[in-house]
Amino acid sequence: MLYLSGLIFIIFYTLPSLVLAYLQFRHIEFRLKQTPVILSAKDYCEAGRYSLEKLKVSMVQNIVELFVFLFWISVGFWLLQGIFETLGFSERISSLAFVLVFLSVGFIISLPTSFYTTMVLDKKFGFSKNTLGLFFKDALKSFAMLIFIGGTLVFLLLEVIKRFSYWWLEGFFLLFIFTILVNVLYPMLIAPIFNKFTPLNDNLLREKIEAMMQKVGFKSSGIFVMDASKRDGRLNAYFGGLGKSKRVVLFDTLLEKVSQEGLLSILGHELGHFKHKDIFKNIFIIGILLFIVFFIAGNLPETFFESMGVSANPAVTITFLILIVPVISFLMMPIIGYFSRKAEYRADEFGAKLTSKYCLAEALIRIVNENKAFPCSHPAYIFFYYTHPPLLKRLEALDYHMEK
Repeated sequence: MLYLSGLIFIIFYTLPSLVLAYLQFRHIEFRLKQTPVILSAKDYCEAGRYSLEKLKVSMVQNIVELFVFLFWISVGFWLLQGIFETLGFSERISSLAFVLVFLSVGFIISLPTSFYTTMVLDKKFGFSKNTLGLFFKDALKSFAMLIFIGGTLVFLLLEVIKRFSYWWLEGFFLLFIFTILVNVLYPMLIAPIFNKFTPLNDNLLREKIEAMMQKVGFKSSGIFVMDASKRDGRLNAYFGGLGKSKRVVLFDTLLEKVSQEGLLSILGHELGHFKHKDIFKNIFIIGILLFIVFFIAGNLPETFFESMGVSANPAVTITFLILIVPVISFLMMPIIGYFSRKAEYRADEFGAKLTSKYCLAEALIRIVNENKAFPCSHPAYIFFYYTHPPLLKRLEALDYHMEK
């Protein structure tokens, strides 16, 4: 069973991830030799090099994930269980500490990749404005949230596993409700921990946004500008929250580099997601993913845990559940991506009707230019990873033709 789980992880996650990254790598190298599209020749080359560097990082990350998985199932769980048995804590404390140590180790292992991407790679290509102090301050905040929020959720899951025969079903409902709660609370309680949000002070723009929202029946708790520029130079905007917590968030970088018409068309696109209830569809898809993960973790035989040298207990079950999430997520990504790309086309169509096809197309091109996103990808890579259609396809759907 031990070798089988490692083999499954390699065959269904590590190997296809590496193959897809390789195909994308070769595709970008090939396209860099062709005539540039959308971007200027200089930006096209720079965007390609940036994408290639990111692919190298993702391949290293895939290999690290494999070794981490093999470590935990071969000796990691056994070592951790032995340590807490020696310490002689109560079962409840030992179980909670077991999972929190597991999460902490995972967080520490991910730090070097995060540091390299943010402080080296993104700075090299002119995106990151992060300082060492800000990076580690963010890391400490993230870790504190992991321990506090993660610890609370883990404690509740441990209690569910102890008290219910079909714990995986009750555990699924608990985590699903938690997911909805996070969507509600994120704009008001979580996002402000990392960024400053100030009400939009451009009265004319605010009135135009409010008029557009009124057309589709979108009620928000306010229109805010986020100080994204203190960390990153890329552009974005989004609608966050559910119910009364909904708010419009504009990156300050977007306000600086995109025209009012372009900004309104981008928000029109986002309103299209609201109109088509895409956020609820996404939550439903997350629910399916969670159900599959809990079903698998809840129906593993005791012999499986014995093969790892540990007894079947709630703490080990939860940690293994976390370990298999990447595999299940990866296998579901083509399905998620397919429906997500369809939703993006619908949102583009809706946004174009609210403003104009031309404005939306120009705004999308502007974002790609500023973010230096390479406009060409391998079809297999798109099929597995892309939640948004390639820009050329979106422009084609908007009946926009690039000038020769």
